[in-house]
Amino acid sequence: MDRDEWHAKVHERVRRATAANPNENKNTCSLYIQTDPLIWRHIREGIADHDRGRKYEVDVKTREEITSLIAHHVTAVNYIYRNTKFDGRSEHRNIRFEVQRIKIDDDSACRNSYNGPHNAFCNEHMDVSNFLNLHSLEDHSDFCLAYVFTYRDFTGGTLGLAWVASASGASGGICEKFKTYTETVGGQYQSTKRSLNTGIITFVNYNSRVPPKVSQLTLAHEIGHNFGSPHDYPLECRPGGLNGNFIMFASATSGDRPNNSKFSPCSVRNISNVLDVLVGNTKRDCFKVSEGAFCGNKIVESGEECDCGFNEEECKDKCCYPRIISEYDLSMNSSAKGCTRRAKTECSPSQGPCCLSNSCQFVPSNNHQKCKEETECSWSSTCNGTTAECPEPKPRDDKTKCNNGTALCIRGECSGSICLLWNMTECFLTSQAVPHVDKRRLCELACQNGNDTGTCRSTSEFAQQFGLPEGGINLRPGSPCDNFQGYCDVFLKCRAVDADGPLVRLKNLLLNRETLLTVAQWVTEYWYYVVIMGVGFIIVMGIFIKCCAVHTPSSNPKKRRARRISETLRAPMNTLRRMQRHHQGRGAGPRSIPPPAHEQRGGVAANSHHRSAHPHHWDRHQGGHSVVPLPTGGPQHSHHHASGRTSASGATAAAASGRAPANGRGSRPSTRPTSGTRSTTHGGYADVPPPGLIVGGVATGVSSGGVGVGVGVSGGVPNGALLVSGGSGGGVGGGPSAGVIARQQMPLPLPPTGAVQA
Repeated sequence: MDRDEWHAKVHERVRRATAANPNENKNTCSLYIQTDPLIWRHIREGIADHDRGRKYEVDVKTREEITSLIAHHVTAVNYIYRNTKFDGRSEHRNIRFEVQRIKIDDDSACRNSYNGPHNAFCNEHMDVSNFLNLHSLEDHSDFCLAYVFTYRDFTGGTLGLAWVASASGASGGICEKFKTYTETVGGQYQSTKRSLNTGIITFVNYNSRVPPKVSQLTLAHEIGHNFGSPHDYPLECRPGGLNGNFIMFASATSGDRPNNSKFSPCSVRNISNVLDVLVGNTKRDCFKVSEGAFCGNKIVESGEECDCGFNEEECKDKCCYPRIISEYDLSMNSSAKGCTRRAKTECSPSQGPCCLSNSCQFVPSNNHQKCKEETECSWSSTCNGTTAECPEPKPRDDKTKCNNGTALCIRGECSGSICLLWNMTECFLTSQAVPHVDKRRLCELACQNGNDTGTCRSTSEFAQQFGLPEGGINLRPGSPCDNFQGYCDVFLKCRAVDADGPLVRLKNLLLNRETLLTVAQWVTEYWYYVVIMGVGFIIVMGIFIKCCAVHTPSSNPKKRRARRISETLRAPMNTLRRMQRHHQGRGAGPRSIPPPAHEQRGGVAANSHHRSAHPHHWDRHQGGHSVVPLPTGGPQHSHHHASGRTSASGATAAAASGRAPANGRGSRPSTRPTSGTRSTTHGGYADVPPPGLIVGGVATGVSSGGVGVGVGVSGGVPNGALLVSGGSGGGVGGGPSAGVIARQQMPLPLPPTGAVQA
């Protein structure tokens, strides 16, 4: 078997594998269409000028205009999808859409005087994402898709937004049910119910009404997202040129090129995969068998006399029966059927604007009532007295300028290029043809001779020849530029189309093969820089950790108090000294300050060994972080006596005179208080010893952990210094544990100036 025969057999197997869809008659996607108060206001303002004082009639006309707008857009979308073959594992043909419900919001709920339920769509200052999320909060499980039409000028020239379906089973797109989703809001998880079978489109872009052809393609584009197609990305699916780009191109197209109303091969494959999932029951299949005309959607379709809505609440038409007929109407007419006119009526306002809502009769021709306003390319139209529908308006002459002088009228529509005036065709100035071209220049309208791209010139180059403005003719904001690879913003600068967003751009910049090869080559060539940077990074991190260590709080009671950043900023050298002391060893000074002994009674070892039953129970009055103030002034009275023989003051006086105490013994002051007194000791950290306070070990004259006043012969203790012992001394003391600074109820006496301890 040669190669060609093998390929033929494989192709035959693939063709056989593409089986007919067993549910081929279930090809209809039901639609729910809602319009918000902003589009109501825009359309009503176009009618009210010649109908002041006739509020009810104007409101009726506004509803008819909006309903007609919806009907035309759904018809255009049906034409596109019905003529596209989505063939994956199964054949998906004749996809069509039926409007089952229409909800038209007027602006009455947006007035300050309104006392009814609030309409969230009244908020005019809402970005496109929040607008879609607001629409998604309602339950639309009864429909295949639900859309909102609005007249909001979203930032960035956005014309629509929709949830994208996925063949992998991820939520979103067609047939998605109303269910709970978990999202992160402000760093916290929050559960919200949403309908992700939704989308929105707007009819205004850069303060200009979007042409009907463009808004119809926008609806087809957003529904394409709901069906599972992302934007066209590979070059073969966005060719541009004379044929233009396809429907799923990221930017809006002009609508007058052959490809503008077609799906690219990429989009067809993506949509086919999602439709295959529906057939395989992996995803909920909400497609239905077409009912032909759907009574209750307010659109008069083939086989219907009229259509005023679903039920009595929606139907404000006195000439037509709704889909659900009330018991009262059935009692008056047992043969009444939905979407038929009532007895003795000539027409229904649902059929068109030329029917009087009060009498259900045609508007007489002698009323000269306008039913359609004039446009740049057509004249106004008036009711002729023979039909409820508005007669087609007469078109203006071909080649009449429109769209701010950038286009021409052709058969009543603003669809011709201004270049036709000079027997030329419109073209694009491209960044490839003119390197380093100014972005503003790409938004200038250009013309060429026939299909000769080499003759493409900006209108500014022949402005004087044809009497144009000096700068030529500029494209309108939102128009495609640079061969459909961009669009003109409000400043008339050509912006590149961003199909995926900034995160994808960043990923492509950092992780593309070219960038990685460049980085690898640099590391290979300058390896020593990498080593230096690595060592430097380690050193910097080490310094950073050491500096942060003294500022980090600890629950360990043996640790020093964490310094504040403000303290380091005021005195950075103190922080460095503290770091050095921490590494010099534990014997040179007190390591840490233990929890305080809350109560100390007389006796030699009362405080040396007794602490709180809970070793980590700190004195909250001191906070565990206090600096003991030194007593000031001269000698003060003390309640401490030396074993009842010689008072502390006597010992001090003896020391001052250079004599031994009267009892002939060495000075060993007892810590036992006098009868009926109690001494309370509080512990705390001493950050920096105050002047005159020596913290450290003294070899003689101090008990282990004792507190003395002017103690130590060879220690060189300054006069009046309070000494806290950290070493072993020759006496017995009753002070706090090692390193604890004592503060008694009565201030400690200081020796007189010149006193020397014998």
